[in-house]
Amino acid sequence: MYNRDRLVIILISIFLFRIPISHIIGDNGCGYLSGPLEIFWCLMLIFGAGLTITLRGMMHDRVRREQYSNASMVFSFAKRYTFISAFVLLALCILLYNPVSSGLLMDKGCRIAFLFTGPAVFLALFINLNIGYLNGTDNMNYALIGEIIYAIAMGVCMIIGSLVGVKIGGNISALLKNDEVTAMYGAVGAMAGICVGEFVTLIALLAMTLFFQRSFRHMMRSETGRRSEHMGDISGRFLFGVFTDGLQELLLHLPVFVSILLFRRINLSVEGADPAVIGASIGAFYSKFIVIVGIFSILGTIPVQSVLKGIAAAVNDSDTQLAADRITKLLARVAYYAIPATVFITVLAPVIMPTLFTGRITTATSLLGIGASVIFVYAMNYCFISVLIKLGYNREMLVVNAVSLVIGIVISVILAPKFDNGFTGILIGMLICYLLCSIVCVIILLRNFRLRFRLVQYYVIPIVIAGILGILIKLLSNVLYGVAGGVLTLIICVIPAWLIYNIACMVLRVVSAQAIKKKFMGPVLVRIGQSIGIY
Repeated sequence: MYNRDRLVIILISIFLFRIPISHIIGDNGCGYLSGPLEIFWCLMLIFGAGLTITLRGMMHDRVRREQYSNASMVFSFAKRYTFISAFVLLALCILLYNPVSSGLLMDKGCRIAFLFTGPAVFLALFINLNIGYLNGTDNMNYALIGEIIYAIAMGVCMIIGSLVGVKIGGNISALLKNDEVTAMYGAVGAMAGICVGEFVTLIALLAMTLFFQRSFRHMMRSETGRRSEHMGDISGRFLFGVFTDGLQELLLHLPVFVSILLFRRINLSVEGADPAVIGASIGAFYSKFIVIVGIFSILGTIPVQSVLKGIAAAVNDSDTQLAADRITKLLARVAYYAIPATVFITVLAPVIMPTLFTGRITTATSLLGIGASVIFVYAMNYCFISVLIKLGYNREMLVVNAVSLVIGIVISVILAPKFDNGFTGILIGMLICYLLCSIVCVIILLRNFRLRFRLVQYYVIPIVIAGILGILIKLLSNVLYGVAGGVLTLIICVIPAWLIYNIACMVLRVVSAQAIKKKFMGPVLVRIGQSIGIY
């Protein structure tokens, strides 16, 4: 799984760039963009994320044992895989652009934008190849620099591309007297911007890879007496790793894409449905709700990766009680953040949406007020899955994720028509998907470890504190918003609430001084705790 504690800023920045893009191309433009962009992410995750993770792991393992020739063989096969996969996916996206956009996505307006999905996936695979190589050869800092360049270049170029697309689309729209053309070309510009940003990133990464390959070849020449592996063994392990790792990442992301597909199909089946209105609703969901929920969900997963090695080490030492304690503390750390984040976002939805966005604010506010609980459920689900994958339950997690997704889809299809806002039923299905997966994960963990969840200390007390603060924030924001505006209202409500939440949890012994230090304003909170005699 991606090392989210190191790359959290990058992942959040990718979401943040969608805010100005939504202002430029509007909800309709984001609706046209959602399909091609989601197919790009899905293809990149299953073929690219698996490539990076597997290449990094296989090369690092051999480099650590000074088997440089074998590591070079892994990289050689990875290059062949990348070239074949990249060209095949490029050809398929170009050849199938009409069936995919008109059939799968049921959105003819995104056909031009989808033409850039193939080149975007093509470049993304080569980017992942180079990032995997740099990580696998212990040049992690340079790989991180490459990731930062990737996020910034892609975001900036998407914004510039959106501006150019809207300008071109505006001229064509004036001739055709159809405002939807402007939104369509805005989406085209954003997808073209991804390709430009990836090209810039690839040049930078190729320069780094070529530079470090010189020293790697020198280490290969100094290698003596090492057993050479067969390419057949390497290729089999590599392909299996790419598929399983990529599929695991895809299944975590797929509920978002499925939600978009279901909403469009269900609503287009209604007689007299307006495709433009449906597209705008999808745009509001994708560029507003998913952005806010995505940012805070990722923040909730920060502690996960740093703790996994300790859990695995305790299991390897046959100290199951130590492993159980570490798992329990990890779950508590994730819940400690995710609980107030969910509550605060829910009550502040009417302030957050009009402050950050324009367009279909009412729809997005309603979605955020209903579905902010995705933050807590997703963060906990990611935590459970990460722990079990680290402990070797890869196949089990693939099955559990897939079955949970299917059940979630069925529930979404049943519930969506029962609500005026079609996304409400779909969000319920998404939540059930994550909850089912989490329940199965808990059962697996309980069968192997004596977990002490300490429900009152780690969950009930934070929920009560966050709930009380949520009520106060709601009352305060209702008064302040009309007087002070959105930005000041958020600052005045959130920062004091976060401080009070932490102090209350310290007083009630929910969190230790060591854990509080790692949080936002942690050192200040510890000094407060020391001054009042808590620590």
